[in-house]
Amino acid sequence: MDTEQQRLRRSVGEMKKSGKLWLALVGVLLGVILLVWGGDLGGLLGGSTTATPEGTTPTDTLTQDRLSMEAYRQNIEARVCWICAKVEGAGDVYAVVNLQSGFSYVYASDIKSTAGSVSQQYIIIGSGNDQRVVYQTEEVPEILGIGVVCSGGSDPRVQKEVTALVSAAFGVGSHKIYVTGGG
Repeated sequence: MDTEQQRLRRSVGEMKKSGKLWLALVGVLLGVILLVWGGDLGGLLGGSTTATPEGTTPTDTLTQDRLSMEAYRQNIEARVCWICAKVEGAGDVYAVVNLQSGFSYVYASDIKSTAGSVSQQYIIIGSGNDQRVVYQTEEVPEILGIGVVCSGGSDPRVQKEVTALVSAAFGVGSHKIYVTGGG
């Protein structure tokens, strides 16, 4: 055991002399930061995941494999605000989005139909303790409703334009969209 400790002390001493100790410590610190914040340094550095800089468009695809419901909702709200602000007469826009439930995951399966009965079995790869189902895709939550408050929302023409635009852009029925004026 003493030889292990002596070897470790010798290695640390050599790293100190060559200046590589600081590099190793910085690497360890970065690893700890990534573990604690899960690789999402935007919140740590004061960035926002939903804000859209002036003159740019919000992303149409979700950049992370799995977003939390809150982040997904905020992303949709930001996109609604961005697109509605482009409508003539809308002015300042605020939006609230209501989602049905969480994300659902679709896995590859084998469906067999025999004599009036249907059976489904997930496709599994690997063996022993390393078995996993085959992941196909992630389905996003359904939008239950969208509320839009805009400074020009009292004008029936603006209400109609915003409702039609949001309905077409997000695939939501116009009966699930409410537009009103505000300041």
